[in-house]
Formats: sequence, C-alpha cells, structure tokens
Amino acid sequence: MRAFRKAAAAIAAAGLMSLAACSGEASQDAEEQESLEESVGSYSLEQASEIPAGLIQDIQEKGYITVGVKYDQPLIGQMNTATGEVEGFDAEMARLLATYIFGEVTEGEEGNLRFVETTSQNRETYINDGTVDVVIASYSMYPERLTQFDFAGPYFQTGQNVMVAADNTDINSVADLAGKRVCIAEGSGSIANLEAENPEAEITPLADYAACAQALENGQTDAVSTDETILYGFTVDKPDAFRVLDSSNIFTDEPYGIAMPLGETDARNFVNDMIDEILTNGDWEKAFDLTFGAAGMPLPETLPAPNRY
Repeated sequence: MRAFRKAAAAIAAAGLMSLAACSGEASQDAEEQESLEESVGSYSLEQASEIPAGLIQDIQEKGYITVGVKYDQPLIGQMNTATGEVEGFDAEMARLLATYIFGEVTEGEEGNLRFVETTSQNRETYINDGTVDVVIASYSMYPERLTQFDFAGPYFQTGQNVMVAADNTDINSVADLAGKRVCIAEGSGSIANLEAENPEAEITPLADYAACAQALENGQTDAVSTDETILYGFTVDKPDAFRVLDSSNIFTDEPYGIAMPLGETDARNFVNDMIDEILTNGDWEKAFDLTFGAAGMPLPETLPAPNRY
C-alpha cells in the first residue's frame, strides 16, 4: 500500500516530466523541475467537518472509496505501467475527494482510495451495479444524463475537437471531415455530437481512444474526434505523429462531472462543496499544473463553477 498525504503531487509531477522526456521534447532543467515541485507541493484541502448520510457516510464507514477512472487517456486518467500508479487530472480529483472524506489518502488494495479502470461503455453499468462509488472519467454532464445519475461539478470545462496525423494537410476544420473516416470510442457522447455537426463524416467506433490513436497512427482512420483535453494528451506522447486542430474548431461544450447513483443529492452537494473549496484555495490550479500545465497547456481563462441543480 502506498500512502499519500493530501495527495501524491510530487510523484505525479515526476511521472509527467518523465513522459515529456520520453516524447522527445526538451526536458525541464533541474531548477525548473524544483520550481514546479515547490509550486504544486501537497494540497491544502482538509477533511470535511461534516459527513452527510447516504453515499458519503457509507464510504467513510467502509473505509475506502472506489473511483472509476480511465487508464488510457494521458493527462486525464492513465495507468503508469512503470510505477503502477494512475496519473492525470481525473486521478488528482479522486485524490482530493478522498482527502475531503478521510483527511489523507492511502492507495492500494488496502488503501482508502481504490481505482477501477472505467471506459465510456461501462461507466454507467459500474455506477448502477456498485462496482464503483463514483466515476471521474472525463464524463460530460449532458442534460439527459442528469436524469439518470447525480453529477457534481463541472470540475473541468472543455469541448470536442479533432485530431489528425501530423502531416495531414487535407483536414483543417470539422467541415473537412465529410467523407473521412473518424474514430470515436464506443459508447461516447462524441459520436452523436459529430453526427449532428457533420452528418457526412464516416464514424468508425473502437473500444477506446487509445485504440483510436493507434488506428490514426497506422493509417486505418483519417481522424479522431472527442474532447480536446483527451486529444491533447496523445500529442504529448507523440508530438510528431498527431496534430489537434486549432481550438477555434471546438464545436461542443463539455462540462466534466463526477457521477454517482441517482438520488444521492446530499453526496452531490458534498462533492460540489469540495470543488468550490479547491477552486478557492488554489488546489484546483495545483492539480492543473501537475497535469495539463506540465504538458504546456495554458490555464483556462474561466474556471469551472459547480452547477447546483
């Protein structure tokens, strides 16, 4: 079991620096690395003073929270096979939530934070059958989903864009996808989004976005379309292989939320309180610096605001 007090900030930062070095990009010098580690440090979030009845109380009483995250999305949720740890912004949100419930975080089979690999096609099943307590997996809070599950958040705001091969000169806008093969993960809402935006695109679903990225690299598809944050993660690992279209091409609003079983109003309010707290105390920006910021993405001009519906 690995222990994390207020979350594993320095470990995650080191993992991302290693990823950047492996991608062939110039690594930060020792002074920059030390500065980054000092800036992110450990989170300041403390245990909540009150634990509501229902889901959150049940989690605290059993001694651990099970969080569904993706394992194949760099910067968002990715299993580091070298360390056995889950990295990315969603993983950091899970660590902050565990901190808010338990006061500190311990990870592993006997820890109080346990990750479960979750994909676009199984996340709803996992919530309904109790495989996980909550899902933090780039899960957009679409209106129709709010009638099926309770969502806290959004904790991050992004939008759908397109990724092509780095040397592709034919696709420079969503309109250029007409007649092109576009890979999207099975079960993802990105399929319906693209069908509405460009009905002439030929959508070819695969199991997940790692498979889509591989298909794009192998020439088996012409493009991949989903949230820009997900696409950007693949360019970090292979900047010479992929290119994300200019952000002016974003054609949806994707508010990421933390999903839990329907009817858990008190739990939803509790998690929204946590999101409000980390947006105020600077922990949200620390999580961003550990993940998207470490990859060169600028801090969003407008931070998310929880929708207390």
